[in-house]
Amino acid sequence: MCYIICGLHPRPLGMALVVFPGRVFYEMLNTILFFDGQHLYRSALRAWRPLPAVGPSNYSWPSYDVAKLSSVLVSRDPQRVIKGIRFYTGVPRLDVDAHWHIFWTNKLRYLKSQGIEIYKGRINSANQEKGVDVRIAIDLIRLTYEQKYDIAMLVTQDWDFGPAVLLAKEIAKDQGRQLVFESCFPVGPGTANTRGVPGTNWIEIDQTTYDACFDPRDYRGTTIP
Repeated sequence: MCYIICGLHPRPLGMALVVFPGRVFYEMLNTILFFDGQHLYRSALRAWRPLPAVGPSNYSWPSYDVAKLSSVLVSRDPQRVIKGIRFYTGVPRLDVDAHWHIFWTNKLRYLKSQGIEIYKGRINSANQEKGVDVRIAIDLIRLTYEQKYDIAMLVTQDWDFGPAVLLAKEIAKDQGRQLVFESCFPVGPGTANTRGVPGTNWIEIDQTTYDACFDPRDYRGTTIP
């Protein structure tokens, strides 16, 4: 099942609780967002800044505001409340790529100051991200065991998370719970793959929504030890 995020389109989820005659209340659904930072950046770049683009644009760097985008994704259903935001990204060593090391170090510091849980993996000399996918999968499973959420929103379309989602569903079934899993990702003219993580509902993020969550902060300054 696929949805397109282009504003706020509430749809009912959860169990209705009748408290008084003629008045219906809905159970609030705890939602945790798992951001794959590099994947979100690359997906937006491909969607709206495909090659052979020339010159800078707002898609040439990770220009998204994590808190704003989280709010938009969750507020599409009034029953949902943000239980937590978790952000994961690889960061190259300073001596390998000073530009991106400084950028990500400063952005992660800011996210942490907002109360967002961060995980810093690494990017090796071959520009391969290491540790991030495994940590997202581990956290998804651990938080399922701990019954910390009703809805997990994976801001990625990486198919490698399919087995983790399947295991989380099996754990929840043994707990007598039915969870919701969603895969959220940018889709635009340059997008070649419009399939999300297997076992999830697919949520397409359009350009208008992404642009509305622009982060104007400049993280390219010097790092602070």
